[in-house]
Amino acid sequence: MLRRRATLPMTKSSVRKAGSRRHPLAALGAVGMAMMVGLAAGGARASQRYGRLTGSVTDAHGAPLMGVTVWVMGPGLGTGRNVGGAVERVITDAQGKFALERLLPGRYSIRVAAFNQMPVFRSGVRVAAGQTASQSFVLGDIVAPLRIEVPSRSSLARAGEDWKWVLRASDSTRPILRYKPGVKSRIAGEASQRLIAMIPGPTRHDPLASDSGMGSVLAYLRPLSADADLLVAGSMTPDGLATSSVVTALRRNVFSGDPQELALVVHQLNLAPGAPIAGPQARQALANAQGVVLSYSQTHHLSDALTVTGGLEMDYLNAWPGAMIARPHATVQFALNGANVVTARYGATPIGRDETLLDRIGELNAFPLMTMHGHHPALTEANHAEVSWAHQINRRARVEVAAYRDDFQNAVVKGSGRPERWGWADGNYLPNLNANGMNLDAGSYHSTGVRATLSAQVGRHAEADVMYASGEALAARSAAIHEKSPQVNNLRGLLENSRSQSVGGRLVARVPRSGTRVLTSYVWMEHGRVTDVDPYGEAALEVEPYLCLQIRQPIPAFGFLPAHIEALADFRNLLAQGYTRLGNNTGEEPLILTAAYRSFRGGFAVQF
Repeated sequence: MLRRRATLPMTKSSVRKAGSRRHPLAALGAVGMAMMVGLAAGGARASQRYGRLTGSVTDAHGAPLMGVTVWVMGPGLGTGRNVGGAVERVITDAQGKFALERLLPGRYSIRVAAFNQMPVFRSGVRVAAGQTASQSFVLGDIVAPLRIEVPSRSSLARAGEDWKWVLRASDSTRPILRYKPGVKSRIAGEASQRLIAMIPGPTRHDPLASDSGMGSVLAYLRPLSADADLLVAGSMTPDGLATSSVVTALRRNVFSGDPQELALVVHQLNLAPGAPIAGPQARQALANAQGVVLSYSQTHHLSDALTVTGGLEMDYLNAWPGAMIARPHATVQFALNGANVVTARYGATPIGRDETLLDRIGELNAFPLMTMHGHHPALTEANHAEVSWAHQINRRARVEVAAYRDDFQNAVVKGSGRPERWGWADGNYLPNLNANGMNLDAGSYHSTGVRATLSAQVGRHAEADVMYASGEALAARSAAIHEKSPQVNNLRGLLENSRSQSVGGRLVARVPRSGTRVLTSYVWMEHGRVTDVDPYGEAALEVEPYLCLQIRQPIPAFGFLPAHIEALADFRNLLAQGYTRLGNNTGEEPLILTAAYRSFRGGFAVQF
């Protein structure tokens, strides 16, 4: 039978009665036990609020290091300490171990240092509440020999840093000097580039650029954002007219559409002391002159089919008297369909996207053609206009047909000899020191003609171009060639504007294994022609009259050197064709005119 009083609630009086029946010591023990349980529970809960950090320190051979100082810096190191950032200092024991208790959760930095050992710093060590974080440190001997190390891809992946090479004090220590390339642009894919080079002169994109010859270049190309970059360069030539140049070029929206480019080039122009130039006035005017080129260009994609590019280039010669020309340019390109494009151009070529750093510097490195006219410095000016139609035959071949018109003022004809023996040449030529020749002022002339170009991919590693052009060019008169001493008052008296033709071709090939890039071209012109038939067409194709050969050979970097090295060789008019001799008087040195000098230039391009 169940007892009903076991289920009845106790009243206050019953509790007092029950307590009165207990012994006083028993009641006190119960209270003490309850307090101990409460304190233990509270301590357990408090310990869950903190973390613990332990570690070990050894040398390069694995032996524990005793007495090493360990500094721990973090958000807080226990109760009552500065939560904003405290520092704790501990010493390793006989086993090379250390420990810190009651650390607030967060990220900590640890510095380990010992006498005659390379210090080690480690940041971002995470300490979690209620857990123990363990770290191991290896200290290398500070007097260990230095060595250069190129980390493997696996070690780079583990380190999480794209270091190209490392200078270390021992196998186990962290690097003391590291090289890391520039941050790549998300769209352009280009890193910061540095160029220290001997280059063979400017590229052949500008038909009105004087050839500055071989020079030393120091350049730096820096991406400013994912779609903008800044080019800063300086160059110096050992001889010639342009002795030094400073270049600054800014490009924006190069890859995302509607690109812009603003460039400023300052050339220091100096004539060598022994340069053959007539008249103290002309020598004084060019003794310490500057040439300034300011250019701007922008492209607008008005629709999927219509693209417009416009800009202006201003060339200023700071001499006495000064000379300045403004050369606007505009291009309107309309895609009829996927295979046919109609283009109208006026002036210089638009912005390019695919040039290398060396090509970009070459385009900006040259000052326009200079000569003398009536003892005054003069710049060659040309107004070029053309309309072209291009048809994509297939994926590997393209054909283009164009009609063009060129108007030249102060046209330059290259020559060699002793012009002081020709009275008409006095005050109308400027020495071309790079080729030991002269730039003769031929006045003004025009050319109207047509051009056809076929471009095709040849195999996997070569491309070929064939060009035909018909137009006017300056040619030596028959009488000027056969007479002993032609009696004329100016160069134009020896020359005539003659209908001419030219045929040329270009082959660009890259050898797969060696990486050698070979560009060979040949442009044939009729005998006696002393200017190009279609200079802008040849510049677009990167060719010059007669046989030319350019070789670029990559050279393996020396050991750890993080550089791309190229050897360059540039042969122009290799067979010395196209030289026209004026006058048949064997007793005097003749005057020789040509459309292209024979020259050889070579050097190295070193790019970091």
